[in-house]
Amino acid sequence: MAAMRRGGCARIVQHSPVGRMTADSNDRGSLAAITVERDRLLEIVTALGAVSSSAATTPELMRASVQQVMHLTRSQGSVLELVDGTQLEYRAVAGTVADYLGLRLDAATSLSGQCVAHKRIMYSRDTDTDPRVDAGACRKISARSMLVVPLFRGVDAIGVLKAVSARPDAFDRIDEYALSLFAQFIGGVIARQAEADRSAALAVEMERRAMRDELTSLPNRAAWLEELERGIARARRARVPLAVMYLDLNGFKAINDQHGHAAGDRVLRTFAGQLRDCVRFSDFVARLAGDEFAVMLEGFHDVRGEVEVVAARITAAARAGTVWDDAVLQCLPSIGIAFQTGPDYCAETLMRAADGGMYRAKNARTPFTVTDCTGHIQGQ
Repeated sequence: MAAMRRGGCARIVQHSPVGRMTADSNDRGSLAAITVERDRLLEIVTALGAVSSSAATTPELMRASVQQVMHLTRSQGSVLELVDGTQLEYRAVAGTVADYLGLRLDAATSLSGQCVAHKRIMYSRDTDTDPRVDAGACRKISARSMLVVPLFRGVDAIGVLKAVSARPDAFDRIDEYALSLFAQFIGGVIARQAEADRSAALAVEMERRAMRDELTSLPNRAAWLEELERGIARARRARVPLAVMYLDLNGFKAINDQHGHAAGDRVLRTFAGQLRDCVRFSDFVARLAGDEFAVMLEGFHDVRGEVEVVAARITAAARAGTVWDDAVLQCLPSIGIAFQTGPDYCAETLMRAADGGMYRAKNARTPFTVTDCTGHIQGQ
């Protein structure tokens, strides 16, 4: 008991043990709730940090995001949807929604669409009685309740993050906060990563075009020189022969002059296809310039028995010509073949020998000539 004096009189105040127990119990309950909330907020911060430091591509980043959403909200399924015209498409899925990648919802008749339109969080406590939802889609993905938050790129809503549960009213205030905070962050990250992916794809495409002849789709001279160096290195390591063919189309200038450059382009494309069909998949074919082509052959054992057979096959294919209007335009190639089996050669010597062989074949009006890198002619 404790005595208190008020107005000169003493008043006895008795503290109830039951009251103390009730207060202590409430304090412990509040402390436990605060601890749980604190731990969940720390999970959100950790998740955001993991996403922000990720070097993943956009699809990988979206897949990681829906997995994080399931963890943060204790949901049974999660979806990342992006706007595509008047619809939203499931672009990343997890949990009970994992089988529905690519599912499309009409924005006008779905909760996701309303979330995007109004740019605010939407919560359906029970989809069985909520007129805002696409009831068929909810049944399909077993979503009895769902929490949907918008994804932003700047001020534009570009999609939603969605947490779903098979139970009604499955989400609380912390779930809403977690999903909202995560969505605010991840929308910008995904947008930036998408831009980076597009830039990387553009760089790859530009590099591909820089190494590719646009007319014939064959590798160009730059690609040829790189691959020839690699081929020589492989041949030296394996101590096997390497052969180079240098090809030039006879009469090509006359076709350009008589029928125009469109006809000439058709001839080049046709011959490029014939050339690819006559060599193995492992052989490297390139267009060097104009009507000049080259082939690198590896892994053969006998020049006369294998490489010359390929040259004869190319000549025979070229005799089919190119159909142009009512005419068949024919350009037969002159082929110079250069080979080497020893270590003392390089790309320059091989190309010089093959080029010289091509001119000898042209002057002699023979389909091809064969020489080694010393200039020794092997004959037809």
